[in-house]
Amino acid sequence: MAATQTPERKNELKVQLINHSATRKGLEVKVPAWEVSEVFGQVIAKIAKQVKLPGFRPGKAPRSVLMSKFQREIVSEVAQSLVERHFWSAAAAAGTQPISNPALEKADLREGVDGSFKALFDVAPEVDLPAYQGLAVAKKKRRIDDEAVTEHLEGIRERAAKLVPVDEASAKGHYATLDIKVKPQGMKPQSYQDQVIQLDDARPFDKEVVGMKLDERRTFDLDVPAEDPNKNIAGKKVHYEVTLKDLRKREVPELNDELAKDLDKADLKELMTWVREDLEQAAERDAMARMQTTMLDALLDAAPFEVPASMVSLQLDDYSQEFAQLISRQGINPNRVNWNAYRQTRRYDAERAVRSGYLLQAIGNAEDIQVSDEEIDAEIRTFMDENKVQQTFEAFKAELERRGNTTEIKGRLRTDKIFERMAASAKVTEELLDKKAFEELAELERKREAGEAVSRFDAGGLEGGELSEQEGGEPHVHGPDCDHDHDHEHAHAEAAETEAKPKKAAKKTAKKDEDEPKTEAPAKEDAPEKPKKASKKKGE
Repeated sequence: MAATQTPERKNELKVQLINHSATRKGLEVKVPAWEVSEVFGQVIAKIAKQVKLPGFRPGKAPRSVLMSKFQREIVSEVAQSLVERHFWSAAAAAGTQPISNPALEKADLREGVDGSFKALFDVAPEVDLPAYQGLAVAKKKRRIDDEAVTEHLEGIRERAAKLVPVDEASAKGHYATLDIKVKPQGMKPQSYQDQVIQLDDARPFDKEVVGMKLDERRTFDLDVPAEDPNKNIAGKKVHYEVTLKDLRKREVPELNDELAKDLDKADLKELMTWVREDLEQAAERDAMARMQTTMLDALLDAAPFEVPASMVSLQLDDYSQEFAQLISRQGINPNRVNWNAYRQTRRYDAERAVRSGYLLQAIGNAEDIQVSDEEIDAEIRTFMDENKVQQTFEAFKAELERRGNTTEIKGRLRTDKIFERMAASAKVTEELLDKKAFEELAELERKREAGEAVSRFDAGGLEGGELSEQEGGEPHVHGPDCDHDHDHEHAHAEAAETEAKPKKAAKKTAKKDEDEPKTEAPAKEDAPEKPKKASKKKGE
């Protein structure tokens, strides 16, 4: 008797693409009944082995009991399994290329009947390039005159100052090393060793110490004002016992040949020449960076386009992480920050950063700007020479590649080339600014960017990501080809022009007040560029 043949199960998915906006899309996928039932069976079997129910041996609880007790968990896992199984192929079939992992919006799944799910995701924006060639732009540059050179030389003198011992009595401005015993009225005494203070006789404590000599011990009482912020000692008398252990004064060297030789220069004339050249180079770098920002601002104004919400959210993650690290170093607990409010204040910055990356990417693609392996190697060798790296070139480069830094180098070099290409065709008017005018310009820029953390802009790429998994590492602009590591491998990734950096991101819970769902992680496309900010000039 011939064996019974199992009917062929065709996975005939029905896919509908839904356009929510220029960068936000949805996919509605209908799944055949047999596959829905199959996945339900797999999930229920797995859960049966994991749970213990009274009256049943492990793995022997009936399906009806499991569904009754764990229906929500089972349906959720079935939905997630079907999304993981079909989303990327469904997106390809619909002719769209997601740059983020799907966020499940809804699912209609029951055993024995056809099911469906709807997932939201982001796509890269289409950038209509404005006229970026022949831009009229001002190049504002600090004039390096004798005053600027003199100021910088004074700064060199100040930084070369040394603390030298003194045998005289302590005086205002001296640095005193003290052992201090403190006994507030009605409290236990406390002792502090080797406390270093710069004496200022305007302060009551310092006024008592002024005039002391080495190894001298002095006792005195001070009355603490009633309004003192330290409530424990406010309005009380405090008894002090102080011993002067060391006394020094700050000695600034003369501006002469001896100082020049200490700085590896032949004489004062060579030092002054070197300072002027260094300031000229710094002024040129500052002017170029400022001009690049001006060009980018003009292009952004001329090319409005929507950016993916997931990219903006990830940029905000980086800003938040950077700010948290900053305040932690200052001794402030990051948990005291209203992060929702902080993210809202930085949203404009984040949107601009992401738009900048996509705009520069589009220009680089239009100009077919590439970076060769030889150029990357040359940049690495320059870094090694400047920083006196002792490793071999091969070992050092391998370490950079392991950490993904070569992708960042490539992106930065490409960004430089893009700006160089635009500057070459621009109509540049150079403005030399004296000290006052330059300081006014710098102050205006400071006010505009008050509170803004420095973003790294390079062509390492923009990429979205799973918001619960995509925080960590150095700040960067996010988009379709950045340095995050992701769980999925999409077919389009193999066609990416720039490899993704293999960096593992730390997990983070998504903010509920953000505009996008909590599951966003990108496929890989061309790497959007990142603009530079005007840097501070040396000596300013």
